[in-house]
Amino acid sequence: MIAGIGTDLVEIGRIEEMLHRGSRLTRIFTTTELACAKDNAATLAGNFAVKEAVSKVFGTGFFGMEPYEIEVLRDKFGAPYVKLYGGARQLAKDKKIIKIHVSITNTKEFAQAFAIGECV
Repeated sequence: MIAGIGTDLVEIGRIEEMLHRGSRLTRIFTTTELACAKDNAATLAGNFAVKEAVSKVFGTGFFGMEPYEIEVLRDKFGAPYVKLYGGARQLAKDKKIIKIHVSITNTKEFAQAFAIGECV
């Protein structure tokens, strides 16, 4: 059964600006995400879109959790998946969400993500 859905659209240029300014990206991304992305703004924009989409699955936005508590990784085929920590993990547990399905797509200017929360 579907517990919630979420989507988000991010301008890749916003992430490029953050990289150039030397913004504290660890407020948004885990060290693993940053290492895997290797300063690729399109990848980080896709990851941020996933984080926003997942927060919408919960119906809370980032209230009760931090963006870095939703970690976006890729499997051996490049498909994205999420690992939840802290407040995000607790929200999933409270809403009985057992799996979050995510998808990311990019153009030259935008990254878009879609998330579906599956519950028992």
